[in-house]
Amino acid sequence: MVLSHKEIKYLNKRVFEKVVMSIDFKRGEKYFTENEACFLFLKNGSLQFRTPTHVLTYTQNEAMLAKCGDYFIEPLSTSENEKTNTITAIGAFFYPDVVKGLFGQDLSLHQLNSGYDVLKIDTEPWMRSFIDSLDFLLDNPSVVDDNVVVNKLRELILLLSKNQKAESVHQFIASLFVAHEYNFREIIQANTYADLTLEELAHLCGMSLSTFKRTFKNTYHETPAHYFRVKRLQKAAELLKNTTLRISDICYECGFKDVSYFSKAFNTHYKINPSEFRISG
Repeated sequence: MVLSHKEIKYLNKRVFEKVVMSIDFKRGEKYFTENEACFLFLKNGSLQFRTPTHVLTYTQNEAMLAKCGDYFIEPLSTSENEKTNTITAIGAFFYPDVVKGLFGQDLSLHQLNSGYDVLKIDTEPWMRSFIDSLDFLLDNPSVVDDNVVVNKLRELILLLSKNQKAESVHQFIASLFVAHEYNFREIIQANTYADLTLEELAHLCGMSLSTFKRTFKNTYHETPAHYFRVKRLQKAAELLKNTTLRISDICYECGFKDVSYFSKAFNTHYKINPSEFRISG
């Protein structure tokens, strides 16, 4: 649940924002409205950022740089979150046309290799003073004008290009807007045991649900529902035999959301319930 939201716009686009939310939020899709990239700094709390192939954890005073793409922001239960009950994030958004205007950069360098989708950014000590100044502006919008916004955008881009050891700021800018290309099989392999719905998996693949199902059937020659159920049950059987994890923990570890459904599915597949299966072997 969002408790507070402040933003600064430039050329009618959101470029800086500060969001305070309670820790009881559910998994949410990260939508990119244009071909933008974004920078996010966690002032307090922690969360997970799920890309099509990775799940990254961010805690207080950590930052990320993300290219345009289909991601999820997920809650994370930690002592830090429980202590504050809130998550505070400060973000910046980079749009190709805006950045081109700032640096006079030709952004049509399609030959550049896209080596990342989301990066963790080192924030000490170079970023902290910048974040503090941005926080002040978001809390005091009366002192903000277009010149201030332009200078802050320039400053952040220069800091990030130095952090990434780019050969030049122009090279960094160009690579920032080259979308990362994912392999369909890699996305499926990375999320086989995640507690994602088919709709959420389709989102990570950048597809409609119908297109996702059709692509999956053409790739794996079976329906996604059957594929994931069998894979998750096979992993559950392995964990039952080789670990002392509780059955409920195994259920969630394998991507099932409900213990009773997991037990019923396990019994249907193996003709024995999970506890008896563990004892039998």
